[in-house]
Amino acid sequence: MILLELVQSGPEHVILQAPAPQQQECGQSILVPDSSSAFLNNYPPSLQPWNGQFGFMALSLPTDNKDRNKWCYSQVRQKLYVCPNVAVPVNVMLTDWNCNASIYITPVYKDSRYRVEPVRRCYNCKVGQGQAHAEHIVQVEGEGCQYMFVNERYFVSTPLHPPPPGDVTSTLLVKIMCLTSCVGGPMRRPFCLVFTLRCNLTGNEIGRQVLDVKCCKCPSRDLLHEEKSFTGQHGKSAAESEKLSQVQTLASTISVGQKRKKTSNIKLEPGTGNRYENVPVPVELVSKVKAYVNALVAEQNIKQSHRAMLPFPDH
Repeated sequence: MILLELVQSGPEHVILQAPAPQQQECGQSILVPDSSSAFLNNYPPSLQPWNGQFGFMALSLPTDNKDRNKWCYSQVRQKLYVCPNVAVPVNVMLTDWNCNASIYITPVYKDSRYRVEPVRRCYNCKVGQGQAHAEHIVQVEGEGCQYMFVNERYFVSTPLHPPPPGDVTSTLLVKIMCLTSCVGGPMRRPFCLVFTLRCNLTGNEIGRQVLDVKCCKCPSRDLLHEEKSFTGQHGKSAAESEKLSQVQTLASTISVGQKRKKTSNIKLEPGTGNRYENVPVPVELVSKVKAYVNALVAEQNIKQSHRAMLPFPDH
């Protein structure tokens, strides 16, 4: 593995130079045309997934991992939970493997407030590693990897290897070297890994995928905790939306300016309430029937209220 430093050399070229003479021969460098230096600026990579013309498919991780104490992947959160310095197999898929490209992996903070800041390793973790690329929080196991940095932003590139016969994906073994909570490093600021597919001839970006990641000491515990919080918030939002929909439906049935009908809340004793029955009456006799009913009701009221005034109260 080679640690390369990017040095600006005039407006037309950028040099990838080995800064450690005790590990690399003096003067060894790679001259890169300026057309490929679009990614050599101070702008953070985009966090928008993009398959590109070669179908750089979404990164997929095995879901049948048996050692969940080392790493696990949440389908609900679309997030990887992993212990430090543990290699995780990340599968890459393309529609055309003859695109002559390499994959660049860059850690980027998710929060827009910190996105322009590079994701660094903490002092304790990088001192304990004692390797030439100890400054890199993202490392890849395999041959041909190059560890580089531009404007203090570290990233690693790996050549694109076609999948073995009978398989459709190529596997990268990616490691996170610092905890998300490390003081002096990420400092509890969530970050993600941006996998950028770049053409080796032009340096142009031809595909991009983003992997959300959290490096912790107990991946299975953090996965369950975050999934529970995530589903609880979404369940609460769904209940509130349903309640609001019911209120809006009820409000739409009430006409503007419609008066409310007053209802009596007085409860009558059983048998004391008036009982009515619908009886069909010929139209020409309606007035006579109404008068007769009025007379009967008046007679009943007199018997109840002025019973003592009647000469024959029992009849």
